[in-house]
Amino acid sequence: MREMKVALHCHSALLEKSLAKFLDGHLCEEDEADIVICDHPLESLKPVFRIGNESEADLKKPFSRSQLMIKLEERLKQLGQKKEIEKFVIEENESLEEKIGKATENFVKELVLLIREHYETKR
Repeated sequence: MREMKVALHCHSALLEKSLAKFLDGHLCEEDEADIVICDHPLESLKPVFRIGNESEADLKKPFSRSQLMIKLEERLKQLGQKKEIEKFVIEENESLEEKIGKATENFVKELVLLIREHYETKR
């Protein structure tokens, strides 16, 4: 299944950083994107998903990652991009055990690197 590609075009740096964290692994340049997320009126050749407090916004602020994914799924259904929707849903349904496993694995890797660095500098 092809991975969903998203471009960000936000005036708000805080919103753009939050979206980048929420959509890590899906970000690309606008010309390669399946959809563009913005916080202002935007003319684009790609489908646009707007976040804001205006009545025409696809998602109102504030929002959670889950709310973002649900609204993106609804928008993509309108556009007929089923494959990308399935990819987002699979990632959103990661179990607590999987999240804990990944966090533990990353912690162990960082700890081993720290210990190695410590003992290599003592030589």
